[in-house]
Amino acid sequence: MKLRKLAAVTASFAILAAGLAGCGSTEETSSAELDKLTVQSLWVPQGQFAGLYVADAKGFYEEEGIDVDIVPGGSDISSEDQVENDVAQVGIAFYSSVLTYQEAGYDFINVFQTFKESPQYLVTKKDSGITSGADLAGKKVGSWFGGRQYELFALAEENGIDPENDIEWVQQDYTMDQFVNDEIDAASAMSYNELLLLYEEEGFSEDDINIINMNEEGAALLEDCLFVKREWAEENRDLLVRFLRATIKGWQYTAENPEEAAQIVYDAGDGSSTLEHQLAMIEKVIELVIPEDSDAEHIGSLDQDKIQQTIDLGYNTGLIKDKIDIDISIDDSYWNEAVK
Repeated sequence: MKLRKLAAVTASFAILAAGLAGCGSTEETSSAELDKLTVQSLWVPQGQFAGLYVADAKGFYEEEGIDVDIVPGGSDISSEDQVENDVAQVGIAFYSSVLTYQEAGYDFINVFQTFKESPQYLVTKKDSGITSGADLAGKKVGSWFGGRQYELFALAEENGIDPENDIEWVQQDYTMDQFVNDEIDAASAMSYNELLLLYEEEGFSEDDINIINMNEEGAALLEDCLFVKREWAEENRDLLVRFLRATIKGWQYTAENPEEAAQIVYDAGDGSSTLEHQLAMIEKVIELVIPEDSDAEHIGSLDQDKIQQTIDLGYNTGLIKDKIDIDISIDDSYWNEAVK
């Protein structure tokens, strides 16, 4: 990170004191003044989380007086458990997943809705005749399960299809091999990942596949958000507001400079993905962060209608057993203060 600019007299005094008294460097002194904050990510560094990595790399967090540590996630790491156990103060998770923890008694609040649309699609081959949710009856449909199935259940129910009896569900792995090899009729695909893999690695073009978009079908459950403990937020309001303000700036910079953002994320990662894939991912993710009906000034805002739809569909499909009060589930006062 870049050091914050210090006044000339203060800097001279610090240097002199360090030289005479053997004190630590000005970098150590400056770093000690920053508020520490840990973010538990949902997965490894990738374009999905570009706004946070960019905010860190460009010094936006430091400008707000914060030293942010972004901890990579994994299949064996729960952001919700990390936040509950105070390993992290801020977590990245699907809002639909946060709902299940709230129902279980965890006092979490969603304070920043990163994705305003769902990235989960179903894809079919052009000659399959399956072009919408209404065509899924009697078909083999791939799902990752683990909570991802409820959006597909909502899709079926929105089209009058009994998801338990009228669809043959198939456990889908995290490749697109089953789709390529005709083992399933419809495959789950994230707009920013598996769909891109079909184009980049499997030789498909946009003319070769049909895309069933959950947002267009009225079956979308919101995904990536930032959540915190309610008590922590109340005790650290100023810190949280500053963090959100810098995060918004990071996403705005990402939208304006996707190539640079891709390089930042690529450098933060483990080399498991190409720079080109990170750029393609960021371009798709920006469509979720700033969809056509929104703008860069509303990055992270909590759309009440889409939030309520996620709660309602979660209840209708069995994701949650009781409808959670939206005013308990989210708190947009921190976002509102951050954008003043």
